[in-house]
Amino acid sequence: MAKTLNNLASANGDLGHARLMRDMLERALRIKEAHYGPDHVEVATPLHNLGNAHGALCDARAQRDLLERALSIKEAHFGPDHVEVAFTLGNLGHAHGALGDARKARELLERGGL
Repeated sequence: MAKTLNNLASANGDLGHARLMRDMLERALRIKEAHYGPDHVEVATPLHNLGNAHGALCDARAQRDLLERALSIKEAHFGPDHVEVAFTLGNLGHAHGALGDARKARELLERGGL
């Protein structure tokens, strides 16, 4: 169910329905957390996507917080040099940029190789 919700959320995001995307991703996250626990690698994807949904809704603080949590999980599971980590670093950098912290944004983007 969580995977289907994630896919539907992505489609809704592509259609410009950011609130619906967010709501579906929140539900997918609850399902994954209940099944795997809050720090399992399976939780990182809905966290990452939910962070980006909040970014689409101009809520950069929530975006940053969710992406930081996803980053922590991904680094613990994959290590610091994995492409999944780089992907989250890039999105996190953009969240910091939206919050007006250009120094932190640059640091994260450089760390992600972007």
